[in-house]
Amino acid sequence: MKKLTFEKYGLSPEKVEQLRAYKILPDKQTLKNLIKAYETDKAEETEIADFQRELSQPIDEEYIRFLLEHNGGIPSKNRVKGSKVVIDRFLAFRSAYKFHSLIDLYTDFQKQGIPIARTPAGDTLLLAEDQQIYLFNHNIQDIEPSPIATSFADLLMKLY
Repeated sequence: MKKLTFEKYGLSPEKVEQLRAYKILPDKQTLKNLIKAYETDKAEETEIADFQRELSQPIDEEYIRFLLEHNGGIPSKNRVKGSKVVIDRFLAFRSAYKFHSLIDLYTDFQKQGIPIARTPAGDTLLLAEDQQIYLFNHNIQDIEPSPIATSFADLLMKLY
């Protein structure tokens, strides 16, 4: 079975050159943002601890380890077993590209949970106060009633 890995989100200098060679670069603003996102440093324990103190809920320890090790990224396995959910990317704790930054998106979701990932359709996976993972459907502006995973570790185990 193939091991789950995470590709850093954004565009590396090598990928920019590949896209340039094939003449398929995104518009200038998107290109700039994707390069900035790739250059984002890993999350620091102190900034995650500071964020957790501001919350009225604990953050799953497995998720904190994930942020410290990967700071988000594109999973090699992206389908969630037992649901129709496909993960486009896990959010970085902080990123120069605001649409990829947990702390920048948190204010939009603070009543429902912590945004941890996005789908290709624009929906958001949330780590709720009960530590379960729910899908926020952007079309209906609400959370789906059933969790897609019982914890962050469970979510990672369900990826295929």
